[in-house]
Amino acid sequence: MTTPKDSLPKTAPVVQKKKPPVRKGVDTRGMLSIVTMLFSIAAISIALFGGAKLIYDILELGFDNVDKVPVKVVAISFPFVVGWGIGLVSIRGFGNPIYPIILRIYSWGCLVATCLLYFKIILKLFEHDYTGQKFGTYIMLLAGILFVVLCLHLLVDGQDLRPFAIPLIIISVIHLFIIVANFIFNEDAGGMLNLLGDFTVFLFMITTSGLMLMHLGIFSGVREQIGDWFSEKTVEESKSGNGNGAG
Repeated sequence: MTTPKDSLPKTAPVVQKKKPPVRKGVDTRGMLSIVTMLFSIAAISIALFGGAKLIYDILELGFDNVDKVPVKVVAISFPFVVGWGIGLVSIRGFGNPIYPIILRIYSWGCLVATCLLYFKIILKLFEHDYTGQKFGTYIMLLAGILFVVLCLHLLVDGQDLRPFAIPLIIISVIHLFIIVANFIFNEDAGGMLNLLGDFTVFLFMITTSGLMLMHLGIFSGVREQIGDWFSEKTVEESKSGNGNGAG
């Protein structure tokens, strides 16, 4: 027995609503990552160029013949600190994947500059072209450029310092050989003060490179603290939904 068509329940026709096209917003996080990277590169590059010029002037002209050295040091340090801080934000805050590669290149470039500076200072010591003030200047120059290498190292997560120590150790061994050969075979090698000067530079460099080679993790706590601080910031931003912005 069939049911009449009129007795069937009537239902409203299904109408499919068209969804408006989704507009993709601007990746604010990515854009800020690139902007901060470019700013940091510019600031650090300016500081490194200025530092190289200052080191060249001090070695060639002498510390006494270079005017306003403390002022120049501050002028160089400021853009480096600013660039370092902005680079930290770019890498840790915005997760820039490109900048660490660039900083590794910068780190190796600074290591090459350290080796050249060490060779130049060895030559100055061999020629006894220094006084007490000049000797202190040589130590400060070596310490300054090594500090730059360590600062760049802190920016890059997971970078190993041990390969950086190998060329410094090789140059230190060469320096030790020159010290012995100079004071044994050269009658004009100088006295005890000159020998102590050579040994001081050697001990400073071999100790620094030895700590780098041992990889004791002296700066691991600082890097982890920085990483934890930015991780907390990233979690807070993701919870608040401020990752990307629509344009």
